[in-house]
Amino acid sequence: MFSNQVSAIYHSQSDQPNPPQTTNSQSETRCEYCRRKWKKILLTSLTTALMMTICVIVAIIMAKKHSDRLVTVARRRTTTTSVTTTTATTTITTTMFTKGWTTAAKLNINRYRHTATVLQNGKVLITGGYNYKGALRECELYDPSRDQWTLIANMSVARQDHTASLLTNGLVLVTGGNNSDIALSNALLYDVSANTWTNTRNMIHQRSQHTATVLENGKVLVVGGWKKGKPSLETTELYDPQTGVWTVTQNMNCRRFYHRASLLTNGKVLITGGLGLCSIGVSSKTSELYNPIRNAWIRTNDMNVDRQGHTVTVLNDGKVLVTGGRNSEDIVRKSAELFDVSTNQWTITGNMNTPRYDHSAVLLPNGTVLVTGGSSDSLLSSAELYDPSTGVWAITRNMRSARSHHTTSLLSDGKIFIFGGTYSDPEKFSEIY
Repeated sequence: MFSNQVSAIYHSQSDQPNPPQTTNSQSETRCEYCRRKWKKILLTSLTTALMMTICVIVAIIMAKKHSDRLVTVARRRTTTTSVTTTTATTTITTTMFTKGWTTAAKLNINRYRHTATVLQNGKVLITGGYNYKGALRECELYDPSRDQWTLIANMSVARQDHTASLLTNGLVLVTGGNNSDIALSNALLYDVSANTWTNTRNMIHQRSQHTATVLENGKVLVVGGWKKGKPSLETTELYDPQTGVWTVTQNMNCRRFYHRASLLTNGKVLITGGLGLCSIGVSSKTSELYNPIRNAWIRTNDMNVDRQGHTVTVLNDGKVLVTGGRNSEDIVRKSAELFDVSTNQWTITGNMNTPRYDHSAVLLPNGTVLVTGGSSDSLLSSAELYDPSTGVWAITRNMRSARSHHTTSLLSDGKIFIFGGTYSDPEKFSEIY
């Protein structure tokens, strides 16, 4: 029985047809199909990757354009209106970061309440001042072309709160100041070619925190100040560089020190603000004009607010810009006003963005005014630009160091040189804008 089953199975298997066999041509057809399929998949992947890369590049370009647009929008305008008894003041704030500050060579001696004078050879003469050692007699020269400081001959007397004036003959006249709270009458001449200081005749009056203005005729008008026993002076005098002689001129209407003096385009001298006594009003609000032809003082219209520690800048159109300062109650000003030489009238212009006093201001070659540093509740490093054509103040980049009682000089290449002051940074450095 078992043999019969085996036989049946054998015959059943042998009766089935043979399975189909795969030929070489069929195998090649399938391989070609696979190659085409993978090639198509690879091409699709590459196309997708390329499209994603293009999308990323487009996104980056759009983001950059949006960023540039944000920078443009950053020149924002915010308007506030404050009303005075005579005029409405509109403050427009613009932010500009087109220029910046660079650090110049380190100083030899830290100082503030010094003077800085740009000489005919383009170098900057620094004289006197004050630091932890007290009043200074040391002086130094800065060479912008080499970014180099050089100590030069010392003055015969240490001093601070003095004046230094570049005369038409190239010499520098230094007058007054104080040493240990004693006001000086001493005057010196510096000759840069010989690196020597020469005593010239003393002023008629001792004085410190006064002003000195070189007139169109080459003479130097010295005004006001203080001396021991007399907290403010109304006296004025003239220095003649040709003879070295001092002569008394008519007194001002007000006693004052810590004031400002400006040579106007018509040859007159404008005196503004300061501290002192005045029979015609508050001396820190009054202003007066000196006429060199008549050798006389004329009272002109008062400023809109009282100021001391302010700045005064003669603009290209002849008007005079007064900024900041503080009053006798130590209220710090951010207001600014303009004096019109043709009408002797004061008008309010746009406010600064930051209240400040003991700051500096300088007229730039493009006609705008750069204001830097000073004090408010604390020392300031901020800087801003005034555009006379619009009356708008624009915030520009901060100085590297906060400082007040510093000096600002326009160099021959149009750059601005900031030196000295009371630092928040212990490093001894100056800055260029």
